[in-house]
Amino acid sequence: MRIGVATLAAVAVVGCRPAGRDAGAVAAGGGATTATATTTATATATTTTTTTATTTAPFGASVPIARYTCPVVLHGGGFGSFLAPADTRLAFVDGDDLLALVNRSPTGALSPDYAPSDLVDVRDGSPRSPRECEQARSCLRRAAAAGLRAMLDRMRAEGQEGHVTSAYRGFGTQCWVFSSWAQQARGGFCEAAEQSALPGHSQHQLGTTVDLFTREWAQEGAKTGRGVFRDGFGCSTGGKWLDENAWTFGFVVSYPIDPDDRRDGSRCLARTDRPVPIDPKTGYKSEPWHVRFIGSEDAARFHEAWVASGPGTPAEITLEQWLRARRGLRGDTELPVCDGCQCGACSTLADDDRDGLCKGESLTLDENGRVKPADEEPRILDARAAAAPDGATLVDVSVHAAAHTPTQTPATTPEGPTYGEGATFEALAPYPDAQPHRYADLPGAWRVGVGPVPEGAVSWPWRASLAKGVLAATWNRANVVLPARPGDSTVRLRVVLPPGATGLRVTLLRDGVEHGSRDVTR
Repeated sequence: MRIGVATLAAVAVVGCRPAGRDAGAVAAGGGATTATATTTATATATTTTTTTATTTAPFGASVPIARYTCPVVLHGGGFGSFLAPADTRLAFVDGDDLLALVNRSPTGALSPDYAPSDLVDVRDGSPRSPRECEQARSCLRRAAAAGLRAMLDRMRAEGQEGHVTSAYRGFGTQCWVFSSWAQQARGGFCEAAEQSALPGHSQHQLGTTVDLFTREWAQEGAKTGRGVFRDGFGCSTGGKWLDENAWTFGFVVSYPIDPDDRRDGSRCLARTDRPVPIDPKTGYKSEPWHVRFIGSEDAARFHEAWVASGPGTPAEITLEQWLRARRGLRGDTELPVCDGCQCGACSTLADDDRDGLCKGESLTLDENGRVKPADEEPRILDARAAAAPDGATLVDVSVHAAAHTPTQTPATTPEGPTYGEGATFEALAPYPDAQPHRYADLPGAWRVGVGPVPEGAVSWPWRASLAKGVLAATWNRANVVLPARPGDSTVRLRVVLPPGATGLRVTLLRDGVEHGSRDVTR
């Protein structure tokens, strides 16, 4: 719904409530070390931000939420899915920090009453209140607005006329947007949660994020009735320009296509030979129009780190991984907050399973946002091996795990992934046509470990998650902590034995320590 149109130099700035991700777009991170950084970001205006992470509070100091003002995402709000009360009582994110870690996790939410104090109209830089900015005006924080104007000027000089569809959105507006999306989406609340941020979890509330298209793209969407949030913008001239140049003005594309999901190596085309789920490294599907201002100096640092990470490989980082590294967090991301949509791959601050929908199929977090251990350690019940028709060996490990036991990828199914010749947990392809991923140990996470007899160069080279196998398709594309399947279950690994192997052994591993090692019955 368009509620106002204005022109800024070469840009059409539209105040709207779009039906996209933040409409929106918008750990179990394990261990954290101390990381402190002070950054000055300049783009005609200057702002200073400080990010501090400690071993006890890697996500920042939590602040009590006095009143949660989006009842539609709570129990009784009209949807079958909802947040537990405990996940609406604390906010960990300091919104004034340009490098704030805002994501789908319980630790990635802003307080309902947070609004930037330096919002300005992106058209002329005039100061505006949050209320004014939500009434047919497009606003950003002062430094972000200056960076945007500089970027739009450059786009115009190079033949691209920018079109801003959404900028700052407060908590209340995001609540309205998410509710509207959930009511319209065929999959309801759960489909909306993968494409529209829950209130408090939107980067737009920071006042540093815009959904930026080109006027040509917007006009074509108006003619066809498909709007701007349609497929293809990433491969348009404007989309490619943002991908290549936004960082030089302090902006970063928050949600690129995951390398595993790119068609023929393209950065703008998603594959079509299999379903493309959310990118586990960001929590959302790709949005090439969603750019976030982090300051010119830090955007340059991010770009340098991105180049060094190996673009196009599984190690390619997004903004999420770069921000996590600055805080000393390990693992690629945190799991989304539990809302009943992704049980088995979610986390919660609730201690009582009766408060939420996912019960024991969740990670529980402490008051600092860190994953808590389960009440008891998992144990191996039995382990057997048999030959598969294709020559691989199937290893079935029966395990008992308590509710909320932390484990980590890779998850396995009877179909794979297969530990082929030379493959280890440090180099395993999650799909037959994928590049090998590295699943390094994450602090506190349990995994099944299998190894040949005699032992090779790598100790327990074949490792597998205690989580549900159905999670493999989405979550094996990242190295992340997951909740184990509670109760008794069987973990199946497909392995190719090396020449000379005379037997197999199995164990449970946590932090590199073996628990309950035994021989495998064949």
